[in-house]
Amino acid sequence: MTTTAAANSVVTIDQLIAGAEDLAALPQVVMRVIDLTMDPKATAADVEKIVGTDQALAGRILSLANSSYYGLPRRISSLREAVVFLGFKAIRNLAMAITTFNLFLGKSDSASLARRTLWRHSMDTAQCARIITSRLHPTDREAFGTDEAFTCGLLHDIGKLALDKSRPALFTSISETARAHGVRFYVIEEKALPWTHSQLGMALAARWNLPTHVCETVGFHHTPLAAQVNPRLTATVALANEIAHFLEGGAVGATEDEAARWQRTLADCHEALIPLRLTPEKAQVIAAACRAEVDKGLSQMAFA
Repeated sequence: MTTTAAANSVVTIDQLIAGAEDLAALPQVVMRVIDLTMDPKATAADVEKIVGTDQALAGRILSLANSSYYGLPRRISSLREAVVFLGFKAIRNLAMAITTFNLFLGKSDSASLARRTLWRHSMDTAQCARIITSRLHPTDREAFGTDEAFTCGLLHDIGKLALDKSRPALFTSISETARAHGVRFYVIEEKALPWTHSQLGMALAARWNLPTHVCETVGFHHTPLAAQVNPRLTATVALANEIAHFLEGGAVGATEDEAARWQRTLADCHEALIPLRLTPEKAQVIAAACRAEVDKGLSQMAFA
């Protein structure tokens, strides 16, 4: 396997993170937006002041506020109006999405295309996580909430990005091997490496000083039953990840081939259904709702 030789040059997760220098910390503006939008005493003017210090961030938020995705009744011309119309949770999610997108940009056209594809999957997963949360029993929703699920879905594959930025040849080798064998990335990395992108992502999330339950969700999105801090949140993102992968290949149950593929998806997300107390039938209904959300094309509107 071509990945083995490349893997020998990788020693520790800490060295990998050190090699991805521009991922060492989230931008300070975004961290301040996250903190402020979680402060019950904060006002729209407070948020506007912080967002306004980053012209690129402010421009993207205004662009999204005026997109058909939100369908607001009139054109929004000021950042203050955008904050009021969208609300703090939406602003926080958008700030995370926009910043994550910037991290996923590559220096070359090919690298940029690959990272944009990975980012769009992350956005699909984030949107699916939000939909799944909205369909859960109220007691389950209270365990975390839709905005937490969105953020964790957005960050779940950040370990892949760290690997790509630190050891691009290794990341490409694993990706190409997975593609050639018709299997998922994690199947190849488990055989070729002493760690996984999930473990790498969890370490990076900890470096960012993100909450423990966020780090856990990133670390166990392929093995949700191993989660201890908030297993339902981890299960939600795990299910969202599998549904997003499925939707990126077609509609739920549209053909016999897709029906068979959906059965494989159910097998892959079996662990996630247990903490969420979801039947396969309910999961398919949720997948259809996720498809409707993904088809609205949020990632295409402001980040193409």
